Amino acid sequence: MGIVTLQNNEIKIEVNTHGAELVSLKRVGDAKENMWCGDSKYWGRVSPVLFPFVGKLEEQTYRYKGKEFTQIPQHGFARDSEFELTEQNEDTIWFRLIKNETWAEKYPFDFTFRIGYKVEGSSVHVMWNVTNDGEDKLHFSIGAHPAFACEGGLEGYSLDLHTNMTKIECGIITDKGVLGNDTKNVELVDGVLRLSNELFDLDALIMDGAGINTVTLIDKEDVPVLQLRFDTPQLGIWSPAKAKAPFVCIEPWYGRCDREGFKGDLSEREFGNSIERGHSFNKEYVIELL
Repeated sequence: MGIVTLQNNEIKIEVNTHGAELVSLKRVGDAKENMWCGDSKYWGRVSPVLFPFVGKLEEQTYRYKGKEFTQIPQHGFARDSEFELTEQNEDTIWFRLIKNETWAEKYPFDFTFRIGYKVEGSSVHVMWNVTNDGEDKLHFSIGAHPAFACEGGLEGYSLDLHTNMTKIECGIITDKGVLGNDTKNVELVDGVLRLSNELFDLDALIMDGAGINTVTLIDKEDVPVLQLRFDTPQLGIWSPAKAKAPFVCIEPWYGRCDREGFKGDLSEREFGNSIERGHSFNKEYVIELL
């Protein structure tokens, strides 16, 4: 385990080889940290990657070709695995997941998973590359879970979703951690979602990503802090329920937790991804300091 640093004239990032997790994002010469500090009092992570599952599986179980795989951890195993630094130059670093026989028993696919970071101006590009090295079609989900510091707590902060919608319908997580059939509407004012502790009393806000590809975090002085750009079918917004935590997560997802009662094959999971032998899945999202 170690920290890898990358910077240009404007920003500096730090990435932990454990999980290839972005743990620091600052302007050069500025002590202000934009990422959450990972204090376990609220949440002990900073920006984990969700792979090969996003969210929880129904009863922590999935089925593939008639076989059941059980006790699958929420969000998969990559976030708790060690990565190897494989490439580093003046503006880019790449990490590769080190294979582990323990989780290989739970996910019987042959693949290569790489995470890259590129600094460009005041932005960092977070890049994902998944390659199918096996004979069978590879089925997976992948998502981001970056947490951004909100000094003094959520009250007074907001998220500009850059949309003309006046409200967004969000799915509600059940007490078992999967998506139920109930929904709730969150109100927007000129496309802006006002953050509050109560907003997350029912856990994460899970919304359709169609039409939303930019989210700007705005501070208590109504000043834009940073912006995420992405192109994903699902988007999660989260802060720990009833914890008054001083951070918010903005989560672009290619995938989602199971819907309550789902018993289908892995290939049938909603918003899942599949790639043929020898093919790759390449996506990125961008965080820009404003």
